[in-house]
Amino acid sequence: MNIWVAYGALLSGVIVWIFLVSRLRTRSWERHGASGPRPNTRGDVGEVSLPPARIGLWVFLAVITSLFALFFSAYFMRMGHGHAAAHGITDWHTIGKPPILWLNTAMLILSSVAMQMARRAISMQRERVIGYLFAGGAFALFFLVGQLLAWHQLRVSGTVMTSGPAAAFFYVLTALHGLHLLGGLGVWLKTMVRMRPGTRTRAVELIDVRLSIELCTVYWHFLLLVWLAMFALLLST
Repeated sequence: MNIWVAYGALLSGVIVWIFLVSRLRTRSWERHGASGPRPNTRGDVGEVSLPPARIGLWVFLAVITSLFALFFSAYFMRMGHGHAAAHGITDWHTIGKPPILWLNTAMLILSSVAMQMARRAISMQRERVIGYLFAGGAFALFFLVGQLLAWHQLRVSGTVMTSGPAAAFFYVLTALHGLHLLGGLGVWLKTMVRMRPGTRTRAVELIDVRLSIELCTVYWHFLLLVWLAMFALLLST
């Protein structure tokens, strides 16, 4: 029963993620420029507005925060606290955490740092920005590969989804986080293609690329914070 609830929660998160991406697709991160004055119907200069992409990202992050907060609360309660304790649920058994999770955490930190460096170097040489962007994406890919290796280590040790609620939550939480990072890598890849050497970039497109790098960096920092909170929760239990 608990395993099916975990699967259902993961499926619900994926459906919500797909729905939000489809709704915001026309306002994608990499296709809209920065804020600026817009003329009104009388030909005057109107008020400055925020880019829809930036607003959409913050709304998206708010939804993701709520989603992970619900999972963390369910994790805490399922351990035997609150409602679970009142009903005498004591089938929670901790699982061993693969040591590679520490290396994965370092990879994600380096990825976030590299993205921040790309954001700061956007007004400098294109080659430097491309280098930092590439490093940010590469470290993120290393993180995802490391997460798969952590799953493999757990399966080899005999810990699978059906091993108990602790194991089920571990797989579901890490999979949900990995899916969000994979979605960010899709935007990162499009940005890398637009920044490739030999590509002539118009002024408007350059503004779009800058906004894309900025929002990707914010998203990377957010996922790093989510992972650190998740990792601390897993280690403490």
